[in-house]
Amino acid sequence: MDVYDVSDDLVKKLNDWKLISIISGKFNELKENHSKVNFVEHALIDFKYIEKILLNVKLREEKCNKRSSEYRMLGNEQFSLKNKKYFQALELYNKSICFSEPGSENLSIGYANRSAVLFEWKRYHECLANIELARKANYPARLMHKLDKREKDCRLLLATQPPDVQSYQFQMEFEPHLQVPNIADCLELRETPEEGRFICTKRDLVVGDLIAIEEPFCSTLLPPMRYIRCATCKEEKYLTLIPCETCCSVMFCSEECYERAVSTFHKYECPVIDLLHTMFNKIHGIALRVCLTALELFPTIEELMAFCEEPDNQQRSAFDLDYANFTAREHYRAIHGMVTNQHLRSVSDLFQRSVVCAVLKHFMINYTPLKEFLGGEEGQNFFTELLFRHLQTSPSNMHGIDLVEQLNETKDDTTHSSGAFAFLSLLNHSCAPNTAHFAVFPKAKRIETLSIQYRFTCKCEACQNDYPTFDKLQPKLFIPYVNEEKDMKSLIAYDFDFALKNYRKYCEFLTKHKDAYPCEQISSAEESLKMALHILVDAVPLKAKMNQSPQFFERSKSYDQKTESSDNEQKLEAIRNE
Repeated sequence: MDVYDVSDDLVKKLNDWKLISIISGKFNELKENHSKVNFVEHALIDFKYIEKILLNVKLREEKCNKRSSEYRMLGNEQFSLKNKKYFQALELYNKSICFSEPGSENLSIGYANRSAVLFEWKRYHECLANIELARKANYPARLMHKLDKREKDCRLLLATQPPDVQSYQFQMEFEPHLQVPNIADCLELRETPEEGRFICTKRDLVVGDLIAIEEPFCSTLLPPMRYIRCATCKEEKYLTLIPCETCCSVMFCSEECYERAVSTFHKYECPVIDLLHTMFNKIHGIALRVCLTALELFPTIEELMAFCEEPDNQQRSAFDLDYANFTAREHYRAIHGMVTNQHLRSVSDLFQRSVVCAVLKHFMINYTPLKEFLGGEEGQNFFTELLFRHLQTSPSNMHGIDLVEQLNETKDDTTHSSGAFAFLSLLNHSCAPNTAHFAVFPKAKRIETLSIQYRFTCKCEACQNDYPTFDKLQPKLFIPYVNEEKDMKSLIAYDFDFALKNYRKYCEFLTKHKDAYPCEQISSAEESLKMALHILVDAVPLKAKMNQSPQFFERSKSYDQKTESSDNEQKLEAIRNE
């Protein structure tokens, strides 16, 4: 069950009972958004939907040593000599760690098992970190000899672990913009009644020009990544993650990130974390996180209300901020000022959005500490208005934080987080020369998707000329191909040195042959450039790097038979005793 199931079922029930016109009429008469949401919330209560949600969806999974042991046993199976599925084992051990009851030995054994995988994997620094975590979590004395031996062996081999590749630091070569110092001076903000606010360049740009660098106001980790990345900084640290002490669905890379989360957004999300993951999508998640982040910027709800109602804080953008005195509050002015397009929305759209807001608001206010901060009715109504606002701005203004597409992986693996970006929200959509849209999706599918999410009909050159998708693109005469087969193998292997050496070649090729766009050679070069940039900024999951990297396999095979035999014995011992 998700929140759209609730919305669809409610509308069906109202239709069946011939109540839809009455309810829609009353809903449409309400002028304030919090009144619309409260009206829908009462309907959800009256029709027993809130009760149904409580019966079918857990607010939060509780710590359970039985579940923890089950996940550990499953991890042992994946780690076995027969399977050798290390990534699956690590994720299962992380689940085991998350479900461990406070003070139980399950937590320490989870860390110890994780260290065994990392020793086998030649990740000695991370192995030692897990051994230390196991000791701090009161690893049982009866098994301590195993941990001692692993630590001793690990320290002997520590120097053989090569350093991780550091991501390339791209630099903007333009003069900074006078109003927005993190973007190029060639960019300007324009506005029309049809297109709203958007960014244009005042001079020609070439492929590879870096024109903006931006950190998000806030971001939220997507549920599939909860046992892989830190919920606070979003870094991929699943070799050394530590769990939330209360819930089973959030992990952190350090005590610092843990403390930061539980003192801000996670103190509100934790009591209902599994309901949030089950019933809501990434658009709803980032809308809620924006609201919770905004709340933390002010000592009282009254001060946030005054801030949002201040005339100077209405419809602001990244071009209206004071960068000489740039604070999180100042940043929020632009996030709050994003357009909602509410006047363009149908009654059915607003009703569905009100259902989402009503369910989210109901559980956040009634089952978390949020109610204490909001106080009485006025504060709760303001929060409802704020949440409804950002549920409208999120679909067209928030951005996914992506990873490289992986071979044999699901599409969901390409995005790990969603972020709220003040400047990037001003970039208008185009299916061309974008490297992701027209080459992958046909025009009819693009038009349908963009209409639903962004509420406009795209008129870019790819849509007007109905460019073919990649599989139907034809090569053009006299245009070379940018890569040979051996070059593609280096990109697929996520070879950092190759990407660093060649990404400029792809930029120059695309600039030189821009008049041949679109064709098979151009799309192939675009894909190569995209892959190279992902490699350089380390937007490649560890799983993909380890599975593809020839250097990893060479290191794995570089130990003599005696060491390999010792590793095997250690794995068997870990499975047998832990």
